[in-house]
Amino acid sequence: MSRRFNGFVVATEPAVGVPRAFFVDVLPQLQDPAEIQVTLTAFRIAADGGGIETPISEDALLRDRPLRSALRVVGSPREPDHRIGVGLDLAVGRGTLLRFASEHAAERRVWYYVNTPVNQALVAAMARGAVAPPLAIWHDDVIPTVEPERPNVFRLYEQNIGLLTPLIADHIVDALETYPVEWIEDGIAEAVTYNRRSWRYVQRILEKWATEGRGVGVTGNRER
Repeated sequence: MSRRFNGFVVATEPAVGVPRAFFVDVLPQLQDPAEIQVTLTAFRIAADGGGIETPISEDALLRDRPLRSALRVVGSPREPDHRIGVGLDLAVGRGTLLRFASEHAAERRVWYYVNTPVNQALVAAMARGAVAPPLAIWHDDVIPTVEPERPNVFRLYEQNIGLLTPLIADHIVDALETYPVEWIEDGIAEAVTYNRRSWRYVQRILEKWATEGRGVGVTGNRER
């Protein structure tokens, strides 16, 4: 049983700034608890780091104790890393968070910004080499290269199906809220196998699996 909360002490407790647009435009769309928890945690970590323009490491999100506690399934021995990852993919796909990687030599780290026009411009400028990344992103006092990133499923679609338009991105976000990410990855792979490279075909595969069982292709045949 959860413990009853005794109330906010607003006079002494630090506040976390969350843009009004999150509550008006974003929150009504959110269905997956992992996306809600991850997004709010990103706001908190950014606020703790100095403000909404603070870079957030993926490691910090994965290690965050309140987030891990919120997304751990009661009675399950599994760690919540996968659920945190799904929440991050949804938040990046929806556009509330920006994801990018910093690389130097063989070392690669993943970072996030809250998606604002300033942070969009900063990631683009860092990727072009026009500005140096913030010191927090440096690798042992060495300036890394920076590369914007999409969620794995989005990259998989671009690499195997075609151009990722805003409409297709919305469809993939909807699918991530409905089906396991492994289904979507396998659905893209099956579409490529049958040379039916369209999101509509992938969607038909997912709907077929949901109604008739995993492993049934659009043609009705079992996968080998």
